[in-house]
Amino acid sequence: MLPSERSSSELEVDIDAPEDPPPPPPPASSQNPEEKPVTWLSLPRKSQLIVLTLCRFSEPLTQTSVASYLYYYLASFHPPDKPAPSAGTISRQAGIMASSFALAQCLTGVLWGRLSDKIGRKPCILFGLAGAAISVIGFGFSGNLAMALTFRILGGCLNGNVGVLRTMVTEVVVEKKYHSRAFLIMPICFNVGIIVGPAIGGVLADPANTYPGLFGGVEWMRKWRYALPNLASAVFLCTSMMLGFLFLEETLESKRYRNRTDIGLKIVVGSASPSSSSASICTIPIKPKKTPVRPILQETFTKNTIFTLIAFAIVPLHNATFMHLWGIFLSTPRSQTPPSSPLAFTGGLGLPASQVGLAMSYLGAIGILLQLIFYPPLQAKLGLLRSFRISSMIFPISYLLTPFLARVPSSSPPSQPASGFLVWACIVGVLLLQVTARTFALPGSVILLTNSVEKRAVLGTVHGTGSSLASGSRAIGPVTGGVLYAAGLEGGVVGCVFWVLAGIASVGAWWAWFLKEGRGLVDDDDEEEGGSGRV
Repeated sequence: MLPSERSSSELEVDIDAPEDPPPPPPPASSQNPEEKPVTWLSLPRKSQLIVLTLCRFSEPLTQTSVASYLYYYLASFHPPDKPAPSAGTISRQAGIMASSFALAQCLTGVLWGRLSDKIGRKPCILFGLAGAAISVIGFGFSGNLAMALTFRILGGCLNGNVGVLRTMVTEVVVEKKYHSRAFLIMPICFNVGIIVGPAIGGVLADPANTYPGLFGGVEWMRKWRYALPNLASAVFLCTSMMLGFLFLEETLESKRYRNRTDIGLKIVVGSASPSSSSASICTIPIKPKKTPVRPILQETFTKNTIFTLIAFAIVPLHNATFMHLWGIFLSTPRSQTPPSSPLAFTGGLGLPASQVGLAMSYLGAIGILLQLIFYPPLQAKLGLLRSFRISSMIFPISYLLTPFLARVPSSSPPSQPASGFLVWACIVGVLLLQVTARTFALPGSVILLTNSVEKRAVLGTVHGTGSSLASGSRAIGPVTGGVLYAAGLEGGVVGCVFWVLAGIASVGAWWAWFLKEGRGLVDDDDEEEGGSGRV
């Protein structure tokens, strides 16, 4: 229930309550043995999860919309009176473009995590959405590669929302039994973004030439051919920022009692109940029962946390590189010469931006189906750690098979885009493997990282560190992958980079056997009573 839906009496009860909301989960011994199974509808605090979902959804939407036209966007920077750039050149530029954003996030992720531990989660979320909106507008109106690169770096520096949002989900949904579903919200948002984002990018890119009858006479669309999809992304970001401003509640323990200073919530509450009783919630100062003590560095990064952070970084190293190369591989012109051997071949599928967007959307569609229907029951049956290990072993198979899509018989000649039922069936088959692995690995790694943290005071810091490491992987992977992909194209072995990804994923599958599942957050009072001596 959103703040505007509460009655004034309910709001007064929230303020007068001496205990921290939400209450800690009861001990396992007191659980009802006939407790109903966890479902999506049984998740607690659904209104806040919805707001978090909307804040998260806008970002993958803006990032993935670029993938469908990035190849052609970069090619547009080259003067028309000069020879067209090679696919290898564009691949290297695309890798730099993708890595710049992730590298900026890597360098600032820990800072955003620590800042959220100090000033609160909500201000960081709103500032991140605003920074993303500014960057995408500048990116859409960039006239050269340097300008576009500058705005991508700016967007990465101003946005540390991934780690902060994960922290908020942990603080909103306290009980571990709900985590298998609650932590699917972020990956589901990513998959929905993969569906909607490339579709928006593919449909709105270069509108003057795509729809000459409608936009052919619009001068700014002819000059800024890829501004329209970025303007649409900015609208989504600003809408999410406004919803977060009005409805998102602070979850940081030391700040959650000070909603009286939250202008957005005051506006909502004032509109819903302008009586004096509702005004009282903005004037009564309530403080937490005690100030949490920040643990030292050794207590923040335990052995299990460090091991989990390494696994947390390996997954995006190969997954983000595949996501980046997938659109480039689909856009690369097909080879005009027959392969010299089973492994020595080159070229991609030569698909136009609209079909690349469709193929990218398959990633999200398959992912959503798996996450909503299959992941929760299978994770409950297999266990968190076991499901993570199994999914880690599926990644290498999908990467080994990917380059052979260029060898699938097509119903069209090599000078035209690949087509036919067999081509698209193989595309879906490879995606099914990769998305299945990702569906289990990504939320599993987040839950494992969350469970490795036992102190609320450092939860934002650990998630910020994890976000920073993941961003570092996303920075290193695409730029290195772009260089290897270009070398493979020029050397006649386009599969080289994908087989390297298979090797990295195999290392990740091996490392997963060193992980342990932690017990998660421990209430400070319980620790003191138990005499742990670590507070």
